Amino acid sequence: MNNRLLRLSLCCLGLIFWPMANSAQLVIIIDDLGNSYSQGNAIVELDGPLTLAFLPHTPYAVSLANKAHQNNKEIMLHAPMQTAKLVPLGPGGLTLELSKAAFKTTLVKAINSIPHIQGVNNHMGSTLTQNNQAMQWVMETLQDKQLYFVDSLTSAKSVAYQQAINHQLPVLRRHVFLDNNKDTTALTRQWNKAIRIAKKSGHAILIGHPYAETHAFLAAKLPLLAEHDIELIPASKLFLQQAWQLFPSAPSNNRYDLSYRQSCCNDLVR
Repeated sequence: MNNRLLRLSLCCLGLIFWPMANSAQLVIIIDDLGNSYSQGNAIVELDGPLTLAFLPHTPYAVSLANKAHQNNKEIMLHAPMQTAKLVPLGPGGLTLELSKAAFKTTLVKAINSIPHIQGVNNHMGSTLTQNNQAMQWVMETLQDKQLYFVDSLTSAKSVAYQQAINHQLPVLRRHVFLDNNKDTTALTRQWNKAIRIAKKSGHAILIGHPYAETHAFLAAKLPLLAEHDIELIPASKLFLQQAWQLFPSAPSNNRYDLSYRQSCCNDLVR
């Protein structure tokens, strides 16, 4: 069977996800889930394939992640990482003081605390994500677990993206924070910025939080994405599409892009 027929067959079986014709794509990640059931449940019940990032060892992470999975949401670990101001990280925090063994054990326990996870992004981490050694340990662990990484870019000096590339991991970088300011005017400005980036580059990564204001804003805006020719997708779908764009590729141990190449995901910060 030639490549064209094989790809068509896989598409018919639902194993290849094709983007909507002429549409740009938007990945929306909601961070900081797990501590509040009401806030998290409101986000879980939003319509659309959001990507939800849960803090490890939090009271409602497991129940909400299970419900989110049933509601066709993608699940990530929101891994707490050391900040420049030494903000308390809570359970599962990764710091520069940890030995390599303790660092990796902490991260593995955090990964195992959340069901259905497909990837990881950083919670805070303005110090840790600048450290090559720490980010190497993160990517080695994710490589073993076959998980992708999204750099939340809490520091412009982050080396996380490059370390993920070095370890041939599927990786994205945040383009826009939605709700640093929860005023409707500010939310609209950031939303429009993400739409512009998606239209210009083909996709954009938008990160928000489970605030009441953010929930209300998304509830109003998500149904309107099609009017802008924007397709809302989970992060892993973007990786899978990139993998098939490289078809045929040499097999490896990564479930998303089996021989990941930087050229297929050039997410420059704008």
